[in-house]
Amino acid sequence: MPNTLQEQLERVEREILLYLEFDEIEKARFDRESYLWTAEDRIEWQEIQIGNAEQLRRLLREREALRRNLSP
Repeated sequence: MPNTLQEQLERVEREILLYLEFDEIEKARFDRESYLWTAEDRIEWQEIQIGNAEQLRRLLREREALRRNLSP
């Protein structure tokens, strides 16, 4: 049975919060540990951050579309 628009919106909002929390944790880790990292570690971290930012933008667009569909 497909989710209702409201359920989909709630799922997307939970995912957004998880990505934002992860981002905050990762930035704190970077501040604490990055001076110990190799150049390859820094590049890998940046690539992960880019991927997460792209996913977050996708989720934000999805949330906006769901909100538009729910509004009267």
